[in-house]
Formats: sequence, structure tokens, C-alpha cells
Amino acid sequence: MSDTLSDADKIRNKRLAKLGNPSSSSQNAAGPETASTQPSTPSLPSPTTQQTSDAPQPHINISSAPRSQTSSPRPELQESEGKRIKITPSAPASPAPESLSATPVSNTPPPPKAEESIESFEDRTLSAVFKLSLREDRQRDIHGHKLIYLPGLRSELEDQGREPRIDTTVLDQALLEAASNTQQKPLDYLLPCWGRISRLHKGFRRARGDDPKFGVICEARRLCMSYCIFAITMPEMFGLEPSGRSPLKPYLLLDPEDDKGVDLEFLGEAVRRFEEDESIKPAFIAAVEEMSRDLAAMTINDDYKSYLIALRNLVGNPVIASAITESPFFNESRDPALFEKETLLGPWFRLSPLQGNITMTYFSSPKTRDQSYILNAQRSMRMIQQMLSSDLFDVVNHIIRASKEARDRVLDWFAAALNINHKRRAMQVDPTTVASDGFMFNLTTCLDKLCEPFMDATFTKIDRIDAGYLHRNPRVDMKDETKINADQHASDAFYSKKEEGTSNFITEIFFLTVAAHHYGSESLTSKLDQLEKDLRHMEGTIRRFELERPRWISNPVQLRVFEQALKKYKDKLDLGLALKYSLQGVLFDDQWQARSMLFMRYVTVWLLRLVSGVNFPKEPIKLPLPEQQPEVFKCLPEYFVDDIVSNFKFIMWCMPQIITATQGDELVMLCITFLESSDYIKNPYLKAGLVSILFRGTWPRPGGARGVLVDLLNSFPFANEYLLHAVMKFYIEAEHTGTHTQFFDKFDIRYEIFQIIKCIWPNTLYRNKLYNQSKQNLDFFVRFVNLLLNDVTYVLDESFGAFITIHNTQVELSRNGNNMDPQERQQKEEHLASAQRNAKSYMQLTNETVAMLKLFTEALADSFTMPEIVQRLADMLDYNLDAMVGPKSSSLRVDNLQEYGFNPRALLSEIVDVYLNLMTKENFILAVARDGRSYKPANFQKAGDILRKWSLKSPEELQQWEQLQAKVRAAKEADEQAEEDLGEIPDEFLDPLMYTLMEDPVILPGSRVSMDRSTLRSHLLSDPHDPFNRAPLKMEDVAPDTELKAKIEAFKAERLTARRQPLTQTVTDTMDTSTD
Repeated sequence: MSDTLSDADKIRNKRLAKLGNPSSSSQNAAGPETASTQPSTPSLPSPTTQQTSDAPQPHINISSAPRSQTSSPRPELQESEGKRIKITPSAPASPAPESLSATPVSNTPPPPKAEESIESFEDRTLSAVFKLSLREDRQRDIHGHKLIYLPGLRSELEDQGREPRIDTTVLDQALLEAASNTQQKPLDYLLPCWGRISRLHKGFRRARGDDPKFGVICEARRLCMSYCIFAITMPEMFGLEPSGRSPLKPYLLLDPEDDKGVDLEFLGEAVRRFEEDESIKPAFIAAVEEMSRDLAAMTINDDYKSYLIALRNLVGNPVIASAITESPFFNESRDPALFEKETLLGPWFRLSPLQGNITMTYFSSPKTRDQSYILNAQRSMRMIQQMLSSDLFDVVNHIIRASKEARDRVLDWFAAALNINHKRRAMQVDPTTVASDGFMFNLTTCLDKLCEPFMDATFTKIDRIDAGYLHRNPRVDMKDETKINADQHASDAFYSKKEEGTSNFITEIFFLTVAAHHYGSESLTSKLDQLEKDLRHMEGTIRRFELERPRWISNPVQLRVFEQALKKYKDKLDLGLALKYSLQGVLFDDQWQARSMLFMRYVTVWLLRLVSGVNFPKEPIKLPLPEQQPEVFKCLPEYFVDDIVSNFKFIMWCMPQIITATQGDELVMLCITFLESSDYIKNPYLKAGLVSILFRGTWPRPGGARGVLVDLLNSFPFANEYLLHAVMKFYIEAEHTGTHTQFFDKFDIRYEIFQIIKCIWPNTLYRNKLYNQSKQNLDFFVRFVNLLLNDVTYVLDESFGAFITIHNTQVELSRNGNNMDPQERQQKEEHLASAQRNAKSYMQLTNETVAMLKLFTEALADSFTMPEIVQRLADMLDYNLDAMVGPKSSSLRVDNLQEYGFNPRALLSEIVDVYLNLMTKENFILAVARDGRSYKPANFQKAGDILRKWSLKSPEELQQWEQLQAKVRAAKEADEQAEEDLGEIPDEFLDPLMYTLMEDPVILPGSRVSMDRSTLRSHLLSDPHDPFNRAPLKMEDVAPDTELKAKIEAFKAERLTARRQPLTQTVTDTMDTSTD
């Protein structure tokens, strides 16, 4: 028994020490004066002091009053029968809750009542607030609520000869006995008591400054809070065995308005005791850690909201917000897949509509769902995601503002999450080895919101973003990322340089957010794009698979295996479709995308300031950019540009409606700047992405509205000055992207460039600018024209070749298909299908490329008739004219021409337009006449008949077509006569590549071979090497062969003189005869 008493004494001593009370029971009996002298207690007047004020006495009904998180109007206090105190709100602004019993205030002042003693007030009030009774026969109050009978305290008071009543001197013992003897946990009893005493404390109207009754309430409130703390930090005080679980956590998860919930006033009072009781802060940290561990196993289908609300309530107090960042688990894990489960905030950020099987919850049996169902489900997902994003931002924002230390720990946490998830952007990634999509998306949205305060429309704070961050041990790990225009060696040298000082918060958040977009939201758009391709392929596979079913009909065992395999494919397709709809649901969020676009606009402006060296946008940018590229720009990760490209490509294609007129200026400037000064960016696909942004901005929107950038491209002075030259320059660069798919990539890029040019071509500003530039930079335009001719030649050949294959295969199948064996017929059909696919894709390119040829020959006829170009152009036109109207044109006739986008008459009309555009150029007429392979007068006559028959040209144009034919015939006759005049030409005068008489021979520096200048120019357009020894060669390296040129001129003069002598003699003889 003594041991037990000894343990009890130890616990009691420890408890009383925390309370600041003496530990002996004799001191407890010494009187209220002694009990009121603790340092942490408000001054408590002696209970024997008489209250002389005539103010009304408080009348309290505490048992059922609801708790509130916010302060309410001070109640008016009234006295009534039964010596109960009842709180009645004074002039409430809104109706009181149903549970609050309010007595109307009488207009007539109450008659004077007998003064209630402080002893009576203490006993009545404390018994009511804490639901206590010292009488065994009174275990219910007048409202029927259960009271806790305290036999231990009653016995002790009787032993001391004291009256059995409750006052502040015995309240600590009363609370311990009450909390220990209930069937519930101590906090189940103590927290409702805290709510009642707090409401009484808040609503009590003091008669004077030193009102002893208010002192009683203050002391009771202090003691109640102390015992709540003991229940959290020392549950063994109440006879409980340590469970290893946080006693506080279950109550944090309750609504603060709940009787057992933890309200904001409780949190504030607990925080005020952090310094005097070092065990309180760890208890709160432990509660958050336990919530985090529990939440890590949940999804949004579970009751997650209470955890989110609890965390929001806690971090609303700056001290607690800062304290939880001190947890050893706050930023402990470095495992990419486990980070979101094992770090403190991770489980909250892990919550997402993209979690695991949540997608199938929203989109079960997706192939059976109609569009309205899908849209409604996606709308629901967006609402959940928006609420999550708002709550998570609220949590992080409070923590960041709590203290500098807390802010730094949160920034470290964000950086760690991004740095360990670089593999999310790998070509092939196992999703179980990296963070989840939902977690990374939540990081992105939260960081976007943190950027909002400095992202104003006039960029007033953009100069706060300091590139020196890269030299101050940046939180974001960029060392191993591909750089915009630097190799690894140059990058390592750049990042090895260190600067003193620290980066400001705006800079820190800016660089974190750029990285978050790369590894977070932009990885989702990339995933969605790839998923759509995979689903199309999967659907095709299933269709082909289902065609195999008849093979197994007669074999039940094999049929069962077949059906199981087919079901597996279909289940996988359903899962993919559900994920696709979920990704769309999250990404097609106007609010978030608008915020994301605003951030990308800031990144755009920051990059333009960086490369131009001017205070943009206050100062204009001039192109081209300086030749010396800033090192900081060269060594930035590629994703600084890639994020912009990815973000705006997605928005332009999927959500163009959210782009406003004022948001496009900087974007267009960025695209034009890096296409014009293309050497600033190493990756050709990044530059191709800039073209895609412009292309998608010109594409008509759903419903037929003009593209979102059309008006801007036609009215923006910067675009008028630089756009056309910039896209033409990249048209040339696209010839060599340096990848194994470059041959096909260039056609995709050039198709988009054609659409941009078609959009702006009606604007005379562009055409005039183009004409002036063609006079100033002849070589540039010759290269452009050469590549355009290459494309036209190639796509026409491929298109016509595909149509010939289609024609022949269709004829063969119609004649002999029924007689073929199944395997042979299947091969023919597959061959036909392949040719049909090729015809569709190449015909689309053909239509666009020929249309461009028509536009440019109209505007730049001189560039197309340069010596190095004109013969190839004439040969190509004659060849395709022969294919369309010559003897072999019948092989282009296939079934359903419109399916391939092939309109032979329209194509013929455009080819004729090219002839007419150049008919005033004598060298073009001569080049057509010299085409010995494909020039046939009959083709021109046949084309004219078709144009006339189908009214494809006006009478004036038909007349021009006739004049063209006449010019070509005359030029051919003259050229043949000149060739006959020259006779046999010595080999030394012939061009070694074309075997034509050289007009302007030059000597190649390496091989020392002489060849015609125009032939060499034409060769170097497609191959920058000496054709005889493959050494690198430029046009400026060659030297004129003046000696050979003189010999050629002498040869021509000699032959011409020799030809003329017989003619002259004949004329002379004729004249002499006539004279005779």
C-alpha cells in the first residue's frame, strides 16, 4: 500500500509542480488566499471579500451551449431562480443556435436581489462547468445531464473538517478524480469542460476590474487547460497505460465546434505554455506525425477531409506551424516513391483524384459512358482538385509565414520532392519508382499560388528574380539536366562558381515553380499525349484481335483462352481510358491553367530580359540578339523553354478560349526571337515547339472562330518586322535536325510553317518586307527556294507513286481477287492499305507545298529564276505536268479521290499558276525549253484544254497560257539553233557535273577542278562539300577561272564567226546576182 501511495505522491508532486501549486495537502487546506498566489494564475481575490456592486449576477446554462471558433458578442448576465447562471447574448447579430437556451431581456430592471457569496458562486459555477457533484444522491443536474460524483474528494474534505463544496483550492484534485474515474478517456471529459469554461470566461461581464468571481473563472480555466495538457503529455497520471498513440490526435480530427473538438482558443492557450512546459510542443508534433501516417493509407474516397481541416486549424497558429516543421519526419525520406508517404506533409499532398483506383471509381466501364456523363464526372474531379489545391496552399502559406526557419524547411521540402523525381521525365519510367502524378500536380498548383503575389500585369517585381541564385548553392538541382546551349563541361564550370549571400523568397519560389511544372504538370500533359497514342494503337490491336475469333469457334478450349486474352486487352483499354478522362478532368481546369499561363508569361519575360540585355518590357527588343550569348542563359536547364512550349501548346490546342488578347504579345516575341536567333537554343525540337505554338495560334477554333493569335500576328509591329523571316529561316534549318527521324520531322515542321505563312500572307506589310529582304539577302532566299523545290519534287513524286500503287492494286484485286488464295489476297490488301495511308499524308503535304510555291513565285519571281535554281524548277514543273496530263495520267485514277485530299483539277490549276507567275522571266522560258526529258508541247496544249473545259482559268489567264507556249516554242528553236551553231564542244569547256557549256567557270580550292559557278551554287545548296574530294566547301572559297573563261568566250566567238561566214557569203552572192 505504501508503494502505491508513494507512486501516487510522485505523480501528484509532478502534477502540482507543473501547476505551480504546493504539493502538500496541508497547504491545500490553508485557504483560498494561499491557492491564489501561484505565479501562472491571474490574481484571485479572497473568497471572503464581499461584492458591493449592485450589478446583476450572471445566470449560466453551460451544459448545452455550442462552442465557437470566433469571438461572439459579450453576453448580458441576468439573475434568476435556482441560483443558476444563464448566458444570454446581448443584441445578437444572428439567431442563436438551437442548443443555446436564452432568456429574453426584460425592459424593466430586476428588483434588487440578495448578494451571492463568493463561496456559493464558486461551488455552483465550478460544479456546473465541470459537471461535478459531492453528493451521492445528486448525480444529475436540473437539466438532466449526468454529474460526476467525487467520493474521494468528499472524503478528503470531511477528513479535513471542511464543508463539502468545490472551490478553486480543490479543483485540481476534483479534475484528476473526475477525469480518472470516467469510462471515457480523460480528454473526453476535459475538452467539453474546456469549452464551457472558455465560453464563460469569454462572456463574463465583470462588475469591476478586480471582480473575484472573474478571478475564480480565470483560475478554473487555467486549471482545466493544465489538466488537458496532462492528459495529452502524461496520460499515466489518469491511470492509463502508455499506448504509443497520440492522445491528442483523435480530438484534432473532430470539428472544432464539437464539444470534444480542439478549438482555436485551446490551441492559442497551449502555445502560450510552450516555454514553461517543454512537453507540449512535442505532443503536438507527435499528433501531426500520427495524422500523417494514418493519412498515408487513405485516398479521397476515405474520410480525408477531417485530416485536412485539422492541419489547417493547427497551422493557423504560427507557433504550431513552425513547430511541426521541426519534426524529424518533416523532410526525412529520399526515396522518390515513398517521399509522399514518409515525409510529414507528403500524405496531404498525395491526395488527388488521380490516385490509384479513383479513376475507375469515376469512369467505370468508360466505353459505355456518353459524353455528358464523362463531362460531369470530370467537372466533379475538377471541383475536388480545386478544393484540395486551395486547402494545401492555405497550409503551406501559413507555415511559410510562420517564421524564417519554417519557410526554409518548407522550401527544402519542395526542393527535395523535385530533385529526387527527375526520372519522371525519362522516356520510359516505372511509375512505382517515382512520385505519383497527383502528388506532383499538387506541388505545382501550390507553388503557382505562391507566385501570385509578385505576378502583376506590369512586371514591376520581375527584377527581383535574381539569376545569381544559380551560384548560391541553389535548392533546385540542375547540374545533370540538359542545358539550353551548353555541354556538360561548360555547365559544370558555370555552376562551380559561387557567390556570397542568400537568394530572396521570390527568386526561390520562381526557380522551384519552373522545376515543378517540368516534373509535375507538364509531365502530365506529356503523359496524356502519349496515352492517347497508346490507346489508339490498343484499339486497333483489339479490332484486329477480334477478327481472329472465327478461327477458334470450333475449338471451345482455344476459344476460352482467346476470350480471356481479349478480356485482358479490353480491361487494359478501360483502365487507359479512365486514366485519360481523369487526366483531362484535372488538366482542363480553366482557373488553374490561367494561373499557370500567367506564370509562364513571367518566365517568358524573364528569359527575354536575360538574352536581350535590355529592361524589357519597358525597353524594346531588337533582333537579331547579340552574338555573345549570356552564360547564365546557355547554362539554364532546357526545361525553362520546354515548360513554356509544352504549356502553351497544350492550351492552344485544348483550351484556346482562356487566352486573352493581352497575354499573347510576350509569347509571340519569344517564339520569333528564338527562331530568328536560333543559335541560342541547341535542341531543334524546342525550336520546332515554338513553331507549333504559332501554328496552333493560327488554327481555327471550334465553331469556326479565328485562331487566337491571328489578329495579333497581323497587327503586332514586332511580328510584322521579324516573323516571316524567322519562320523561313527555321524552314531551312529543319532540313537537318540531327536525329534519325529528321527526314520525316522536317515535313511536319514545314507543314506548320506553311499554315503560319498562309495566315499572314494577305497582309501586304509582310509581302513588302519579304520583297525588300529578298534583295538584301540573296543567298538566304536561294537556299529557301531550293529546299522548297526539293519538297515539292519529293511530295509530288511520293503522292503520285502512291496513287499509281493504289490504282494498280485496286485493278488487280477487282480482276483477280476472287481467285487469289487468302494469304496472297491479305498481302495485297495490306499493301493497298499502306499505299492509301501514304497517299493521304503525302497529298496533304503536296497541297500545302504547291500552294506555298504558288505564293512565293508570285512574290519572289527573281529568287526562283536565279541561275542555280531555274532549271531544276522548270524540270520539276514539266515532269509533274506530264504526270497529270500525259499518257500515264490514267494511272492516277483511283476510287474515292476525295478521301486522300486529291483534287487533280485544282492541283493542275495551281501548277499552271506557277508557270504564269514566272512567264515574264526569260531565263525561266529558256529553262523550260531546255528540258529535254519532260517538256512536251502536247502536254501544254492538253492542260489548256482541261483548264478551258472546266473553267479553271479566266479568259485572260488562258490567253497568257497560250502566250507562254509560244514563248517556249520560240526559245526552244533559238536554243537549238545556237547549239547547232556551236557544234562539237571540247570537254575542257563542259561543266564536269552537268556536261553543259560553262558560262562562269570557277576553280575549287581543294580538288583544283573547274566547274560552272551556277552549277556549284546549286550543288552547295544541298551538299556543302567539294563534289570531287568531299572536302568542306563554301562559295566564297572558290576563285574565278579567268583563263578558262577567256578560252570559252574565244571558242564561242570563233564558232559564231564560222557559222556566220557561209550565211554572209550566201547573202552577198544573192545580192550580186540581183545586181547583174
